[in-house]
Amino acid sequence: MSNPYTGTVAAALRKSQLLLELAPAQGLQQGAVEEAAVLQLWRAYRAFLCELAFQLQLGTEPQTSAELARDVKARGQASSEAAELVALEEDPGSWLSGLQAAWQQLWQFSVASPPGQAVKAGRQIPLVDLGSSPGVALDFAVLAQWRGALAELVRRQRAHMEEW
Repeated sequence: MSNPYTGTVAAALRKSQLLLELAPAQGLQQGAVEEAAVLQLWRAYRAFLCELAFQLQLGTEPQTSAELARDVKARGQASSEAAELVALEEDPGSWLSGLQAAWQQLWQFSVASPPGQAVKAGRQIPLVDLGSSPGVALDFAVLAQWRGALAELVRRQRAHMEEW
C-alpha cells in the first residue's frame, strides 16, 4: 500500500520552491510570499511526520516530532528518524526550530499577549506595531535554506526507511 502522505510532502515542497522562485517583491507583497512559503514548508514538515507514522504503522497523525517519538515508543519500536527530528526541533539554532518559530509567529496576532494566553477583554483595540522587526526575520535566502534542509532530510530519511 502506498503512503498517502508522500504526495502531500512533495507537493508542498514544490509549491514552496515555486514561491521562492518568484521575482523579488517589495513590502507587503514580499511579506505575503514569504508567509506563503512558510505555510508550504510547515505543511510539508507536518505531512512528513504523518508519512513517517504511516511507514511505522502507528495509526496516528502526529502534530510534532515529540508526538511521533512518543507514539513510536508506545508501540515498543525505535526510530532514528523520529529521534533526529526531536533533536532538530529542540536545538534552538537548527533550521527546524527556526521554521517552527516562524510558523508560530504567523499565529501571534498581538504583541500584547503571547500565544496560548487569554487576551483581556477591553474597549481598546490591541496595538500591533507593523514597523517593528519580527521575532523571526524572514527572507528568501533563509526560506530557501530551510526548504533545502527539509528536502534533504526527507530524501535521506526516506532512503533510510527503504533500507529497512
